[in-house]
Amino acid sequence: MAVHAGSTGVVVPSAVVDAVAHRWWEIARETCFVPMSSADTEAEFRSHTSRLLRALFADPFSAEPGREVGAALVARRFAAPEFLGRTTALFDDAVLAPLGVPGASGGQLADLRSALVTGYTEAIRDQTLAQQEELRRADLAARAESDAVSRAHAARFRAVFENAAVGIAISEWDGTILEANPALQRMLGYTLKQLRERGLDDLVHRDGAFAGPTEVGLRSDSAGPISGERPLVVNGGGVIWAQLTTSIISPEEATFGNQDAERYQLTVVEDVTDRRRMRARLVHQALHDPLTSLPNRALFFDRLREVLVRTGPRDPVGILVIDIDGLAAVNDSLGHEAGDQILASVADRLTEEISRAGHLVARIDGDDFAILVGPGGYRGAAEALARRVLAVLGRPFGVGAHAIPVTVTIGVAEVDAAGTDASGLLRAAQTALEWAKGDPTRSWAVFEPGRGEREAARRRLAAAMPAALESGAFQLDFQPIVGLSDGAVYAAEALVRWNHPRFGVLDPAQFIPLAEETGFIVPLGRWVLAEACRQASRWRTSGPRPPLVSVNIAARQVSDPSLLNDVAVVLDRTGLPPEGLQLEITESAIVGSAEAPTEVLQALAGEGIRIVIDDFGTGYSNLSTLRHLPIRELKLAGPFLQGVASEQPAALPGPVGTALERRPPDRVPGADMDVVGALVGLAHTLGLSVTAEGVETAGQADRLRELGCDAGQGWYFASPMPPDEFAASLTR
Repeated sequence: MAVHAGSTGVVVPSAVVDAVAHRWWEIARETCFVPMSSADTEAEFRSHTSRLLRALFADPFSAEPGREVGAALVARRFAAPEFLGRTTALFDDAVLAPLGVPGASGGQLADLRSALVTGYTEAIRDQTLAQQEELRRADLAARAESDAVSRAHAARFRAVFENAAVGIAISEWDGTILEANPALQRMLGYTLKQLRERGLDDLVHRDGAFAGPTEVGLRSDSAGPISGERPLVVNGGGVIWAQLTTSIISPEEATFGNQDAERYQLTVVEDVTDRRRMRARLVHQALHDPLTSLPNRALFFDRLREVLVRTGPRDPVGILVIDIDGLAAVNDSLGHEAGDQILASVADRLTEEISRAGHLVARIDGDDFAILVGPGGYRGAAEALARRVLAVLGRPFGVGAHAIPVTVTIGVAEVDAAGTDASGLLRAAQTALEWAKGDPTRSWAVFEPGRGEREAARRRLAAAMPAALESGAFQLDFQPIVGLSDGAVYAAEALVRWNHPRFGVLDPAQFIPLAEETGFIVPLGRWVLAEACRQASRWRTSGPRPPLVSVNIAARQVSDPSLLNDVAVVLDRTGLPPEGLQLEITESAIVGSAEAPTEVLQALAGEGIRIVIDDFGTGYSNLSTLRHLPIRELKLAGPFLQGVASEQPAALPGPVGTALERRPPDRVPGADMDVVGALVGLAHTLGLSVTAEGVETAGQADRLRELGCDAGQGWYFASPMPPDEFAASLTR
C-alpha cells in the first residue's frame, strides 16, 4: 500500500517506503543490538518510515510523529550514538530523493529530523527520571508505614541517601540546604558544612539562563516534582550540567531538620555533562561532514532558509556550487586517501579564505561544495566570489611527494529573495554547474531563468511519469501492419500515449527519451508489454488468423536480466501464445551495445516469439552482422521511402501522428528505390521478411510491392487507433 499524505496529493509508493526502511534497518543492524528477529526489526522500521513520510507530506504539517518515533526507537533499545547520527543523515533530501521520495516543501524535513532527535534524547532522559521517580516513590511509600516500620525505613533511606550514585539534597522550603549526601559533595567539591551555608539557587551558575529561586526549588503552588537541566558551580570555579528533580517530602517523613516545619524539598542531582556533550556531538555529526568538518547539506539548507526569511524581498541571495574536477582520476591513480586529502585541503582553503570573509562554506556531496554568499551581499557578489574561489583553489595541492593541480567548475545562482526557496535556488546553481561543465571553455556559469525553463520542464515531466503509470494515465493505440500482397492485417504495433492532465495526449517522442534517460523505460515497457498482450488475447476470436501484437523493446530492457521472466509471466497471465507476440528491437540496441544480447534473443525466439529489427538502416550494422541472431523480420526505417513516393499523401481522419509515425516524403532520385530493392532481395536471401514503415501513399505501396517488400505500415493503410476501434476493424 502506498503512503498517502492528506490534502497535499503526495503519494509515496510502497517500494519507496521499503527502500528507505531497508536502508534504516541496515543502519540499525550495523550499530545496535536488540533482542528482535531481523524480520521483526525491518517491519518495525517500515512502520516508522511510513509514519514519518506520512507526517512529512501531511497538511497541516506536524513534526510530532518525529518526536514519537524517536521515543519509540529508545523504547526498542536502538540507543547507540552512531545509530542516531546515521539516522538523521538518512532523512536528508540528498539521500531520500534517489530512493524515490519526493522533495518536501519549506523546512518540514529539517523540523521532522529535529523532532526525531529531540524525542530520542528526551526518551533517554525520561528513562533516568523514571528511575529517580521510582526511588522517590519507594521512599514516600515506606514513610507511610507504621512508626515501627518507619524507623526501619529511615535506616534504609539513610543507607540509600549515603550510598546513592546520584547526588541528593534535602532543603528547607526556602531552599536552605539541610543535608547533602556524599555523592553530591563529591560531584560539586563542597563539604557538607559549605553546602549548608548555601541555598539551592546559590548553586546555579549566575551567568547562565536558569538562575532564579523558582528555577530549582518548588513554588508554593507546585502540584508535583519539577525537573530540568541546570548549570551548577563547582568548588574551584568550574561548571557542570546537572539534571535536577525536586519533590516535596512532609516533616513526618524526614529524619532530620525541624520536625515543626511544614514541608521539605528533596532534590536529586545527576551529572549530565557527558550526556550533553554526547548530544552536542551527535547533533554536530548529524549536521557536519565527517571528513572536512564543514556543514553538510542539511545544515546548509537550514542556513539558506534562514537567510531567505531574513532577507528583504528585493535583495539578492546568492549561492555557488563547486565541483572538484578529476577527483576520480586521483582516486584511481593515487588511492582514495589522496582524494580525501585533496578534499580536506580544499575545505581548509575555503575555510581560511572564504568562511572568514563571512560566507558559509559546506560540503554537500562527494566532491561538491556549496557557498552561501554572506549577509549584505551586493548585486553581482556571487560572480565576484566565484572568481575569488578560482584564485584560492588555483594553486596545486600537496599530496605526499606530489603537487597536484586541481581544477574546479562552479555554478552560480543569484536571485531576489522573494519568490524563491532553498531547494529551487540550489537546483538553479546545480543547473548552472551543468551548463559550465558542458562548455569546455568556461570554469563557471551563472544561472539564467529563461534558459533553465526547458530543463525544469523536462525534470517535472520525468518526475511525473511514475505516478502517471500508477494512476493509469498511459494508454495504447494500435497501428495495423498490412501484407502488401493480399492487404490482410497480419500484425499491429502497440504505440504508447500519455494522457497528461495539463498538456493533453503526449506522443512517445515527447516522453520516451526521458524514460530512457531516467531508467523508467523498464517499468513503462513492462506495462506496455502486459497491456498489449492483454489486448491481443482478445483478438484471438476475430478469425482464423488473428493478428500478432508487435511491442517495442528499448535497449535498456534488452539488457535487463528480468526481460525473459517478464515475457513469460505476461504470456501466462494473458493466455496469449508465444506465436502471437512480436518484439521490435532497434538496430542500435543490438549493434551499439557492448555485447549483443544473443542468449536473451535466442531464448525468446526458442519459445516461438518473433524477433524483429526496427528502424533498420539508422544504425551502423549491415545484414551480415545480424545473420547470427534469431531475427525473423526487418522493418525499414521511414527515410528509405523518401525516394519511393509518387504522389502526395492522402488526408486521413484522426489525431496527428508523431514524427516517427508520419514522415511526409520528399521526392529524390530513384536511387533510393534501388537501395530498397537490394535490401529486400538480400533480406529474402537470408530468410527474412521485410516491412516498410511510413507508407503514406498508394504509389509508395505499389512500388514497394513491385520491389518485393512483404508488408507495409503507415497512414496510407490506417492511423493508430484505440484498442476497441482496432478490434472492431478486424471484423469489418
